[in-house]
Amino acid sequence: AGPPYYCAGNGMTMVICLNGPASFISVSAMQTALNSNALYRNIDSLSNIRNDPVYAFSGTYDTVVLPGIATLNEQLYTRFGANVKTNFNMLAHHGFPTDNFGGKCDELNKPNFINNCNFNLAYDMLNHLYGGNLLKPDRNSQTSLTGNMFLFDQVGFMNTPLSLITSQNPSSILSQWIEKNMILYSLRNGEQPTLNLFNLTIANASEIQTTTTRSSLSGLDKQGFVYFPSACIRGQKCSIHVALHGCQMGKSYIGDVFVTKAGYLEVAELNNIIVIFPQILASTAFPINAMGCWDFWGYSSIYYATRSGPQISGIKKMIDTVRMINTAFVGVH
Repeated sequence: AGPPYYCAGNGMTMVICLNGPASFISVSAMQTALNSNALYRNIDSLSNIRNDPVYAFSGTYDTVVLPGIATLNEQLYTRFGANVKTNFNMLAHHGFPTDNFGGKCDELNKPNFINNCNFNLAYDMLNHLYGGNLLKPDRNSQTSLTGNMFLFDQVGFMNTPLSLITSQNPSSILSQWIEKNMILYSLRNGEQPTLNLFNLTIANASEIQTTTTRSSLSGLDKQGFVYFPSACIRGQKCSIHVALHGCQMGKSYIGDVFVTKAGYLEVAELNNIIVIFPQILASTAFPINAMGCWDFWGYSSIYYATRSGPQISGIKKMIDTVRMINTAFVGVH
């Protein structure tokens, strides 16, 4: 659950955008901000939202982001003609609902903020976003995760060499770049993963890396996660989904718990969806972000809600890099 687009402006109403009252928040003002940003090409055309699937969730027991705030997302996106699916009636507290992991659904479960609500939110959301025909993981049996998880250098992924992008035969250049910027990450203790691509020799990591260096003033942690399902490694062109963790849910707080336990990986493996998990690092120095949140109030830049915002532009570059890697996988099979 979270507030709608540009609710907090540049930090003036951040508390209201979490705690309300919702009557103080103008959906029309947010609509105006979107229209203005689109007019000046600070964001893409709003026509892209029409008929686009949007999923909005809020638990009825949420005291961190009041339900009345989160439901404003439906009002805002409906004004632009989106295909909105809502989930506002679950007896859940603030957290990510699953059907097999976490604390009690109606309690605030620190430090992981994952609630066992007998409901697979990752599937329900992705199924709506991808057209309604995704295969659903069986909660009574373990989905075999035969793909590859990587830790990746977030700055590296945001600064892909031009020679790599423009090369007609990038295999040799790409192999060197991957070895420098990616680490295979074991999903099971003691099991070292392997990757047979361009005869790469990639370092393995059997446990979470301890590096917690900020990658830039954007607030990004040094490393993020990305999961390539087995079919996407073997040469299939795959969709890409970006999963943003909540406040205090990054790897510097809870390691890989959100990445591995929220339910994304199982849905991704069954449906050939690459999932990128970018990571934010908490900071009590400039830019101040004491709880490790993604920027919804302007701590990283006054342009945080536009395509020029360092986090938004960084994620777009990560997507482009992952697409390039997946295309290379397709090209060698």
